[in-house]
Amino acid sequence: MNHSDTLPLFERGVGRLKLALKSTWKRTPRASSLCRGEQIAWRDDLLRRPGPTVTDTRTLGQLGYTQSPHAKIAVDAITGVATVHRLFTPEGVAVLQEICARLEEGAGDSDWIISRRTRGVTALSSFIHDMMFSRAFLLAVSRIAGVPLVPYPMLNARSQINYYYPKPGERQQQLGMWHTDGTNYVLNIVLSAPCDYSGGEFLFHNGTVDNFDALDYRTFETARLDEPGDALFIHGSRLYHGVRPVLSGRRMSLVLSFHCPYFSDDSNRFWHLASDDGIPATIPNWLGLRWALYRSAARHFACTGIEPITFEDLYQREV
Repeated sequence: MNHSDTLPLFERGVGRLKLALKSTWKRTPRASSLCRGEQIAWRDDLLRRPGPTVTDTRTLGQLGYTQSPHAKIAVDAITGVATVHRLFTPEGVAVLQEICARLEEGAGDSDWIISRRTRGVTALSSFIHDMMFSRAFLLAVSRIAGVPLVPYPMLNARSQINYYYPKPGERQQQLGMWHTDGTNYVLNIVLSAPCDYSGGEFLFHNGTVDNFDALDYRTFETARLDEPGDALFIHGSRLYHGVRPVLSGRRMSLVLSFHCPYFSDDSNRFWHLASDDGIPATIPNWLGLRWALYRSAARHFACTGIEPITFEDLYQREV
C-alpha cells in the first residue's frame, strides 16, 4: 500500500453541521412500505450450522484501547474487528442479494453521501426485519461481538444498503471516506463477488481513534472478504474504516447495527444523525433513541419478542 491509496477524512465538527443543513434541504427518497414480491420468508436454517467461521479477530484491547466501554466487561472481551465467513447458507445469501438489489430504487444519492444508499431497510423488507429480530441470528452476531445484542433502537440507523459503482463522466466517486460510525456494533455484509467489481476494498485502521492518521498508511489493513455473504464485524464508533473507490463494476453491501441492552452506552450524536437525515427528521428520532437506550435489558428483549440473550449464552457450545 502507498500514499496514493489514502482516503480522505469524512467531515467532522462544523463540517457535520453543514451536512445536516444540506440534508435538511435535500430530502432523500425512500419507499413507504414493505418490499413487495418477497417470495421467501426468513428461516433460521438460512444460517449455517454449527455457526460462522470468524478470523482475524482483534479485541478493543488488541487495537490499543485500555478502557472498556462497559465497566463490568474487560476491554479484551469485546470485539473491535473480525472477519466473518459463511454466516449464511448459499440460499440465504442469494435472497439477500435479490432483496437488496430490488431496494435500490429507493436509494438516495448526493455529493456528500459516501455511497448511493437505502436507509431504514427493516421497514422495507420483511425478510431482513425478521432476520434482525431472529434470536438465532442475534445470538450468532452476539457471539462474534462478545456481548448480547438487539437491533439498534433507531430505525434509520439500524440498517442500510450501500451501492458503489462508477458513474459515467466522473473520474472518482462512491468513495467510502475514512470515518467512524455512530453505532457501536456493526456488521458489514458484502453481497457482491470480488469478480463483480474492481477496487472497492474495505480498509480499516489497526489502532484507536486517537492515534488515527489518514496519511499514515502503515496502520491500514484490508479486510479479506472473499465471497458474497462474507462480512466484517466492527466496533463502529471506535474503528476508523472506509472503502476505496470502485473503479468498475458494482459493489453492494448490507450494513446492520446493534445495541447491547445491558448498558445504556451509545456513541451516536445528534449531528452525526442529522447529517444523514436532516435536522427536522432527526429531532423526534433522537428523542426516541435517548428514551429507548434507558430501557432495561428485559424490556429491550420484550420489544424484540424473543427470549433474552445472556452473557452465559455467548459461551455455550452450539450443537
